[in-house]
Amino acid sequence: MKILLPLKYYDEAGRIKPAVSLYICIGFLCRSLLVLIGSVSVRENGEQLLALFYSNKHYLYISLAIAVPSFLTLLLLGFREKIWKADRCWLFSSIKPLLIFSVLADLGLHVTLAVAHHWQFSWVIAVTLMLDVLFFYFLLRDKHTQMMLTDWKDNLPETSTAKTVI
Repeated sequence: MKILLPLKYYDEAGRIKPAVSLYICIGFLCRSLLVLIGSVSVRENGEQLLALFYSNKHYLYISLAIAVPSFLTLLLLGFREKIWKADRCWLFSSIKPLLIFSVLADLGLHVTLAVAHHWQFSWVIAVTLMLDVLFFYFLLRDKHTQMMLTDWKDNLPETSTAKTVI
């Protein structure tokens, strides 16, 4: 095994852990799910909370559809131990395309919203477009994620911790 990163980026099994920036990207792309969960958890004003973030319910549904690939990526990251044990390492090759698809779909949605508002300035649309472009660039250029996915595709046999007698 060749160590390419500092030791803090490896787990106990010697595999590269996902970067915090990858989780931030997934959280940003799953923001509509977080808003939905927050509105469901508030019993009295759930509809008002949803209306605050999504004035048109169609945009909520589209945002939820855009969040599905990112949520699937989060599930793949969370159940990586079970995926390794089931010898389904090929699933990890879908992480990056799912995230890129989700970012591009979110970018397309917000460009469509900007066109619908005749390119009138809106802080929400401007910040979201900027973050979409930054996360797209991050996903294309991040070496940590690329090394992690390469490391995860190789199914290493589990090493037993044998005690040596001196």
